[in-house]
Amino acid sequence: MSTSLLSGASASILLIGSGRLAKHLLHWHQTLHNTIPLNHWDRNLPNSELHKCLELKPVVWLAISDAAISGFYETYLQGLGLRVVHFSGAFYHPEILSAHPLMTFSEKLFEDSFYKQIHFVISGFEDLQMALPGFHNEFSVISINDKAFYHALCVVAGNFPQILWSEVFREATDLKIPAAAFETYIRTVTENFISQKSAALTGPLIRKDFDTIKSNLASLQKNKHLQDIYSAFAKEYVK
Repeated sequence: MSTSLLSGASASILLIGSGRLAKHLLHWHQTLHNTIPLNHWDRNLPNSELHKCLELKPVVWLAISDAAISGFYETYLQGLGLRVVHFSGAFYHPEILSAHPLMTFSEKLFEDSFYKQIHFVISGFEDLQMALPGFHNEFSVISINDKAFYHALCVVAGNFPQILWSEVFREATDLKIPAAAFETYIRTVTENFISQKSAALTGPLIRKDFDTIKSNLASLQKNKHLQDIYSAFAKEYVK
């Protein structure tokens, strides 16, 4: 990373993007009453507006898809001596700072007070202020070599349970189990893990109840996806 990209104060921020993360970053910046002005550009606006913003020598936040980062940087930003930031957990570019918020973002904004709880994972530099001036969130620094592993952990934790819950929810609905009852169960399971971590785990796998496991697997013939997943977990975690 060029030292020129890591030094000096910035007079403004330029946010690039129009997706969910960009929406949250805009609101997030407003909640901080940040004295550094933020301009916003996306592809619905003319390129002349982009170039006008770039003349201010801002910190550039690229809240765009991983696949678009390199192309946008090389087309519009490379060689300008700007401090450029992306928010991907997996992507790496030697000339762009990486600041990944350890959070999932939907279309709905969070309560203002929640944003300060979001943790960042950065790599290639040591101080979050370099990437996000005015943000005082806690952060961790990881090696560039660990980015792929870190992102894989995020994918497993943030997506795999939801895939399972969606599959189970469909089956539970067919059994006429109320959605609210299932939601209460999932909420309690999640809260138990947050408070107790691995000690919260219950059920036949942790008890090594082989008869129940065998019965569960047989009953899951009607849903091969769940049967295969259950079998894989049993093989891996019941020794």
